Amino acid sequence: MLERVSQETGESGNPLIEGVTRAWEMLVRQVDEILGWSPEAGPEPDPGRGPAGAMADGALGAALARTASDLMEAVGSSGQAQFSVARDPRWRFNIPFTPAEHMQAMFGEASDAFGVAAVALGDRASSAALAAVGCLAENLVRARWLIEPAETTQRRERGYALTAEAIDWFRATSRRAEDSGGADQAGLAAEIADRADTMETRLDELIRHDGLQAIRVPKRLRLLQDYLPGAGLAPFALFSAAGSRPAAAPSALFYTEPGTGNAVYGFQRRPLTRAYWLGYAVAFYADFCGAAGPVLGRGDWAGIVGAAEARFRPLVQEADRRYRQRLHGGLHPGL
Repeated sequence: MLERVSQETGESGNPLIEGVTRAWEMLVRQVDEILGWSPEAGPEPDPGRGPAGAMADGALGAALARTASDLMEAVGSSGQAQFSVARDPRWRFNIPFTPAEHMQAMFGEASDAFGVAAVALGDRASSAALAAVGCLAENLVRARWLIEPAETTQRRERGYALTAEAIDWFRATSRRAEDSGGADQAGLAAEIADRADTMETRLDELIRHDGLQAIRVPKRLRLLQDYLPGAGLAPFALFSAAGSRPAAAPSALFYTEPGTGNAVYGFQRRPLTRAYWLGYAVAFYADFCGAAGPVLGRGDWAGIVGAAEARFRPLVQEADRRYRQRLHGGLHPGL
């Protein structure tokens, strides 16, 4: 190995240092290949599957990162603008109330989540980046559930259900404030609970006034099953849990190698992991823009999403194919 390295570094200004460095890198790669941890041990690119199939894992991820950047730029200028969403004057609280208001709020959160995921997964990635992908996916399934019925009355009922869900969350905040509040926050929990009660009472009045039914938002798992179907759901459920909270287990899963326990930050030597999750982030965001565009008066997003999809869909499918083949070979750190 050292003889091979010395031949490659003969023209270097410091062949000893460079030779030792390259020898170490080659040794690490060989150990990875023997133990089955490196990208080289995964499925080989398949030129027969088109341009995406001929790309190495790293190139696949780089192409998806460029697509993500282009999509953010194309939608970004309009995303920063204020949408002309009509507000219901009967509702004086800041929580979204109408379907359009909910979509506006979800779009802002989905855009921020996509920006975080695209940057993190395009460069230095960690299990924390998966939480951003999870946030993006959950906004997508709620948006799809909201606009599923074409009938205006049913959409409004679902908008009211999202408002009721937000009020419940607000009330839960009052309980946490009561548990953790100090002497300088006396009465804060009661104030929050009182505001939640006022909002709930007003919401019930408007539901009855409009002649609508009070319904509930489906549970998180049901939403994911119904509105995020396909091959990516099971791995998403597994790894979104890893990125949702700080803990020793997720860190060990993504950051350490077996035996030595050495930290491997940034999914090093895991380009397929980055490509797989970045691909889903791009697909989720494009789907969200496609759902939100008509509600927010952005008919031009259909063309933007269509042009982007022609580029990213083959990349996403190829990353998914390779990743699932890797999973079938057995879970290991970094997957």
